[in-house]
Amino acid sequence: MARIGYYVHGRGRGHASRALAVAGALREAGHELRIYGGGQAADLLGGLPEHRAVRPIYPGVRGVIELPRRVAKELVEQAGFRPDAIVSDGDVPSLLAARALGIPAVALGHDLVFARCRLPEGLPRLRVLACQRTTWASRRARYAVAVHFLPTEPIVPGTIVARPALRRPPAGAGHGVAPGAVVCYFRDRNARAATELVAAGGRGVIAFGDPDLRVPGVLAKPFDSRDFLAHLASASAVVTSAGSNVLAECVLAGKPVLALHAEHDHEQALNAILAERASVAVASSFASLSPRVVARFFDRVRAADFARVDLERALPSAPSAVRALLDEARASV
Repeated sequence: MARIGYYVHGRGRGHASRALAVAGALREAGHELRIYGGGQAADLLGGLPEHRAVRPIYPGVRGVIELPRRVAKELVEQAGFRPDAIVSDGDVPSLLAARALGIPAVALGHDLVFARCRLPEGLPRLRVLACQRTTWASRRARYAVAVHFLPTEPIVPGTIVARPALRRPPAGAGHGVAPGAVVCYFRDRNARAATELVAAGGRGVIAFGDPDLRVPGVLAKPFDSRDFLAHLASASAVVTSAGSNVLAECVLAGKPVLALHAEHDHEQALNAILAERASVAVASSFASLSPRVVARFFDRVRAADFARVDLERALPSAPSAVRALLDEARASV
């Protein structure tokens, strides 16, 4: 079997959550893994025996400064490990090092949808261009898995559009699950105003991500994937920042979503727009969120006025797509 270096972007939990499933499939296939991730990714991956901590690359000046350091580090690491292939979920340095060393690589990520897939007309052009700029390294990869929460078509050869692996809560998970509650999840600690608006209607609200959140009527919990899945399965609706992975979890579970985004977050803004156009969500920026928007969302929830998309049938899982492209990449060497 192959040696595989698996790199995971450190911002948010979606990349790491996806990595757990993909790495598990590769491990079951008998491959030898080294898994690299820092930041929030390390929260989920740190307990794995194959995990090695790396400094994450964040947007902005810090990322520009850190990039050459990380590339130099990965050149040394990959030359020593001598992997047969690299899988990079949003990690630019590992792709650049693999290219320099001639190691086959598979790029994996939700932002690849904006660079390698057919997009509907009428999306905000500047936001699309901003998202495409962030994929400058992975766009040049010969093989790529674009992970998405809706069916779409690839337009770049060597691309497979996939969904996150279907996850179900294990038996006994989700202590104190309240059927019909509203589940909230926010990548960043910017949940207070949104949860206050949701809770103002007297709804039961369970908010994941910030256990120190103090909002009357809201049960705040640290993020735990098993606990989150258990509450999601019983939820009447979800209010969340518009990350691709959490939107996919909601679509797979058939839950209506109030998808929120910061004005400067182009990727999450586009995710929210796409989800709203597909009638699986109501989209809003955090800045424009109001009692009227929240009321309109819950009116539609009560009326069952949201589409159901059979994402499990429409797209292959990310683990199966990665395995297929790794086999193709290794065969072409």
